[in-house]
Amino acid sequence: LRPSERARRARASLRASLLKMPRLHSELARETIAYTAAFLVLHVVCRTLSHYASPTFRRCSPSDKAYWAASMVSTVNAVAVAAVAIQVFVTEPGLTALADDLHASVPELESWGGFFLGYFVADQLGNAYWWREWSGVEATTVHHVIGMVAYWRGGTGG
Repeated sequence: LRPSERARRARASLRASLLKMPRLHSELARETIAYTAAFLVLHVVCRTLSHYASPTFRRCSPSDKAYWAASMVSTVNAVAVAAVAIQVFVTEPGLTALADDLHASVPELESWGGFFLGYFVADQLGNAYWWREWSGVEATTVHHVIGMVAYWRGGTGG
């Protein structure tokens, strides 16, 4: 086979293997609520641990303490997202074929949709509460809203 024919077949095979039935909105909503609650609990845990472990944290204002804990939660989310992205990149050698098909899906990423959405919602709650005290919340809000719409549409079949 010519390289172009092999590439076409590889894309078609990848597309066929990655397409699946979209999840129901109610299913994704339940997952998102559960992960939102988990991220809020993680925020409280990070805040509590920081109180006991860091004299600097104890001297912070309430909004700075919340930002500190939100940054810890953000780091946990970033590590999880990086791990998933690396795993998908390594296990799906033809992943670049997705660039040609906006309707293709990646089940490995879709299965994490509730996790990603839960983080966005939990972090956005903090942004909303500390809107006047935290800098950069406008940009973060735009980022989170676009991320929520993209993941929701992707997770439910667009």
